Amino acid sequence: MNRGSLGKVDKYTLIRMLGEGGFSKVFLARRERELVVLKLPKDDELSRYLLAEEAEILEEVSKPVPHENIVGFIEWIPDAPALVEEYVPGPTLREAFSGRIATQGDAIRVALGCLSALERIHSLGIAHGDIKPDNIILPKPLHPVLIDMGVARKFGSKSLAATLGWSAPEFLKGEVSPESDIYSVGALLLFMLTGRDPPEDPSSVKIPSNISDNLKYVLERSLNPEPWGRFGSASEMSLALMGRRIPQGEGPRLVIQGKVINLTSKITIGRVKRQGGTGNADVCLQEIGNKRLLPPGPPLGWVEISKVGGEFWISDMGAPGGVWIQEGMSWKRVMDYPLKHGQLISIGLRVKGRMALPYVLGRFYSR
Repeated sequence: MNRGSLGKVDKYTLIRMLGEGGFSKVFLARRERELVVLKLPKDDELSRYLLAEEAEILEEVSKPVPHENIVGFIEWIPDAPALVEEYVPGPTLREAFSGRIATQGDAIRVALGCLSALERIHSLGIAHGDIKPDNIILPKPLHPVLIDMGVARKFGSKSLAATLGWSAPEFLKGEVSPESDIYSVGALLLFMLTGRDPPEDPSSVKIPSNISDNLKYVLERSLNPEPWGRFGSASEMSLALMGRRIPQGEGPRLVIQGKVINLTSKITIGRVKRQGGTGNADVCLQEIGNKRLLPPGPPLGWVEISKVGGEFWISDMGAPGGVWIQEGMSWKRVMDYPLKHGQLISIGLRVKGRMALPYVLGRFYSR
């Protein structure tokens, strides 16, 4: 097919082009009576590789059932190659709020939907990386759906593209982390509350004075230039938006499965008793819903984090799936390992295509 013209791809008829990014072209397409979005890579090897990776990520994010705030995966056509996604009708967030300022309640509601999506995405060790008004569609008023996973990357890898004003300072330098998405949701809140795009220079961000003290607090935390000064997870930011004050993390701590665990000398991490654990660990992790977050394994295994001299070490004490740490762009299984500030860890790991995905993801902070 000549990608500069409309035609057919596999069983789909292309209707019109919706847009074009750095690595792909996006079309509205139809199969019988169903409208879909079809993505085609540009004519180079990198674009084809990245679209295949985007398809793997979106397929994984859509399991075990699609998330109501994330565009749905339909299929990957390797011979084309093409990614087929759910068509989400409606205006983008930018179009919906063009020329007007959102009420505080409306801004909070949209942000909570985005954060719910991020909880699902981050649970796989992946950052969306491109949260901005143009990548959010509102099929119903105040119901956001995140689209375009084209620059989604694994935590600890290098960012491929960034947008001044919307991307966190460290993301602009190439670092991918859950906190970089938290910054972008803060920028999204600022956009809705002021009607203006955030400044390109993070040091020039000004918090509006005519909003509630709680919203000021949420914006100050989420737009902190330093990632460890932000909320530790999407669920933490959600709780803060609903009025709960989340203690500012200080000193050595582990953020895992929505929990912030302060570290002093030694802690043990296991699984709840009814899911195969003894229930005697200092912290017991819960498998969520029908999605298995802890792989099958010995019921008595656990993870230990202990202070040795001036360092904190993580040790595998028979944990189901083992203990993994991220080094550069890859995961490494360890038995005993000294943790560094910002270190990503996982209890268990599984391989999906070209991706290594964590079962239970955590992050260590030393300050």
